[in-house]
Amino acid sequence: MELKLTFEHVAQFMRRAFKNVWFVGVFIVSLTTLFSHTVLNNVAVLELAENHLSDLRVALLGLPRPQSQSIAVILINEESLGEVPYRSPIDRSLITELIKELEERNVGAIGLNMRFDRTTEPAKDKLLYDRLRNVSVPVVVSMVSNETGYSAEQIEYSERYLEGLRTGLSLIYRDTIDHTVRVSLLKLVQGRKENMGFTATLAEVLGIELPLEERIPIDYRHGPDPLTPPFPIYSANQVAGLPQSALENRIVLIGPDQGHTRRFRTPFSVLNQSFAKDLPGVVIEAHVLSQLIENRSLNVPSEQEKIIFTILMALIGCLLSLVRVNLLVRLLMPLALLLFAWMGALLGFILYGLIVPIVMPTIAFILAIIVSAFWQWRNETLKRDKVNRAFGQFLAPSVVEQILQNPGDLELTGEVREMSFLFTDLEGFTRLTESTEPRVMVDLVNRYLEDACDIVMSHGGTIDKIVGDALHVMFNAPLRQADHAQRAVNCALELDGWSKAFRQGEQQKGIDLGVTRIGINTGSCIVGNFGGKKRFDYTAHGDAINSAARL
Repeated sequence: MELKLTFEHVAQFMRRAFKNVWFVGVFIVSLTTLFSHTVLNNVAVLELAENHLSDLRVALLGLPRPQSQSIAVILINEESLGEVPYRSPIDRSLITELIKELEERNVGAIGLNMRFDRTTEPAKDKLLYDRLRNVSVPVVVSMVSNETGYSAEQIEYSERYLEGLRTGLSLIYRDTIDHTVRVSLLKLVQGRKENMGFTATLAEVLGIELPLEERIPIDYRHGPDPLTPPFPIYSANQVAGLPQSALENRIVLIGPDQGHTRRFRTPFSVLNQSFAKDLPGVVIEAHVLSQLIENRSLNVPSEQEKIIFTILMALIGCLLSLVRVNLLVRLLMPLALLLFAWMGALLGFILYGLIVPIVMPTIAFILAIIVSAFWQWRNETLKRDKVNRAFGQFLAPSVVEQILQNPGDLELTGEVREMSFLFTDLEGFTRLTESTEPRVMVDLVNRYLEDACDIVMSHGGTIDKIVGDALHVMFNAPLRQADHAQRAVNCALELDGWSKAFRQGEQQKGIDLGVTRIGINTGSCIVGNFGGKKRFDYTAHGDAINSAARL
């Protein structure tokens, strides 16, 4: 019993709450936001769309920057490997000579972004081993670990070969949806174990303060023009022919570029799906290092901030649905607001590097409009049903429609108007009720009044009251009728003819139904709503009504 009462109380509270427009607004905003982030946020196609819109902003709206003066990239590519006896693993004598050449050119630091996970030729291995430990400039080497998918044998060899050197994991993170590299892992934390990333280690060696975050969004650097890369990029076999100043004091990153397996999709790839737009891992590391050196950042909102954006758009959509304008404006306003919001998202990226989510807030905005419109349609339908139930049996359909379209007509106002009135009365009704079985009497009166009311409403009359067997009818209110007097007469004539036939039919059943007496009159009276705001009664008062009743 207590549970039932509790449920009834909750149901009663909810019914009252949903009559409050502010509560309904909060409910719709919460519903659309929750749906967007719990259901749609896990739909791969929508995630892919959001990623592509983010990539387009990075690729198209990034500000041009002068080519970096602090970083250079050397690729060990097909052109370089043509001069060595084998391709994999990379001939270590090539790497040894390259380090020696860079040392002679007074570079600022060297980053070797490549694997050393197995032996090659012992003499060449030893030569590079010694060179790495005797180089006069800072060197950071990429290492392997089980976290990055290497076997125990590879890890054991790498640790032994690189022992005593500054090392870091190559932590290029690809998105699980479209495999695009948008984030850099500065370190890999597993329990109490913390492994620094390759770029983070290199930045630390250079004395650069690292962010506290484990991962950061990559703020890809744009070159000064579409044909100039953001960093000087050379093939390994070109280094010997470069001017002395080309690499002096620069941080030089060395890495392989040997086909698709060594290239990664980036936001730039959204403009061109070809292999040429994908970047070697070492170039991506150069972008991250440049970002750390220049203390730049790409502002990607947290999940909480994304929810706030979505709530804001849902709220705007909900409020927009309340605006009472014509259909064309109602259709154009959401489009204009969406365009304004999208332009704001683009401007936010250009000015502040802010990647505002677009897809989910847009969906929440549209859903809020649809749900709000449905809610309004439901309320209007309920209101129409309520008015129809309250007035449909007393007023002509045209009058009910006027009330629905203009609820203000039901205000407590009055006016003097010339009107026509029709009163009916059934002769001997009291005697008949006393001598007739109740069930038969109820059926008789219902049929009599139903047919009579249909005739009245077919002539545009308003049924003011039904008192027992009697009808009180008025014409020219609430709708104006220039021919109200003629309508009243025509209605009376049809009622008279119908009532005679109805009376004869009942008499054949043994029911002594009396004559229907009809009185009509035209005159001026006061018409309007009477009875207070809660129980209004649209009626008329005046001598013309009393005369019709007496007739």
